[in-house]
Amino acid sequence: MRISDRLLRHYLDHVYWICGGPCGGKSTMMTMLSSKWGIRAYSVDDQTFAYQKKANSQDHPAILRHFVDWEWYFLGRGNDREQWLNSVFEESVEFTVLDLLQMGKNTPIVVDAFMEPEFLQGVSDNHHIVYLFAEDDVIRSEYLNRDHLRGMEEIFPKLSEPERARRATLENAVRASNHYLRQVQRHQVQYFVRDSLTTKEDMLVRIEQHFELHQSLSMEDC
Repeated sequence: MRISDRLLRHYLDHVYWICGGPCGGKSTMMTMLSSKWGIRAYSVDDQTFAYQKKANSQDHPAILRHFVDWEWYFLGRGNDREQWLNSVFEESVEFTVLDLLQMGKNTPIVVDAFMEPEFLQGVSDNHHIVYLFAEDDVIRSEYLNRDHLRGMEEIFPKLSEPERARRATLENAVRASNHYLRQVQRHQVQYFVRDSLTTKEDMLVRIEQHFELHQSLSMEDC
């Protein structure tokens, strides 16, 4: 059974989607919006193990795939790492949607996720979708300093080619971000690109204006 986009658009009309590339500020903006406006926050990254528990081998082979090792992940020549990760994202969509439906519509929800613009445009209004990106140099300088990736710096020295692994990781992050940005541009979805001078407060204002939060949430309070 497949739920139609029309039904999802109706039952998810209280959801605000923040997607985008690495170092764009998705998690930070989700947290700031949730705190300021008193709306619920849902991060797909926090659901990794929950999704694995719900997955089955027939429908979710990528989510349940055995992890080889870090040498393969960072340095395996010709490996299918990117295809595997993309499949994980695709298989995770249904779990994300089901969780959001089960959370109900009593309170708006802001979601930090990796979602294709084509899918989101089918189930949400454009004013509920924003993509955040960072300039290439920002990604290169900040990517490995994020809390959930700091452990990589401890892994690299244990690999056969530490410097190549570190360099390739940063360039892969930049390439993936630019590829994702081009997708978003083709679908004409709202996006913002942060540089080294962009403040969290400035980005928050941009997103609030795009989401029309002052108007929509004020109407709900009436």
